[in-house]
Amino acid sequence: MADRGLARLILSRRGYSAITFGHVVVSAGQPPDAIWRHELRHVRQYERFGCAFLPLYLLWYRRRGYARHPLERDAARAIKLFDA
Repeated sequence: MADRGLARLILSRRGYSAITFGHVVVSAGQPPDAIWRHELRHVRQYERFGCAFLPLYLLWYRRRGYARHPLERDAARAIKLFDA
């Protein structure tokens, strides 16, 4: 958890409360349980896709944006972040 510094600056500028890099979850503060579940789903996705995770994530983000991103929609299912 990063209460201040570079991680908080980057996350808050992008409008994120947390971000996952492989098995590491970086957050700008103490995230609610729903955000933890969302980020832990990204950890499982990373385990599934391995080194292809980041290129796939960035490609889909560029083509579909955040709300229509397949990996984000998958991570959001349990917490109902997006409407169907």
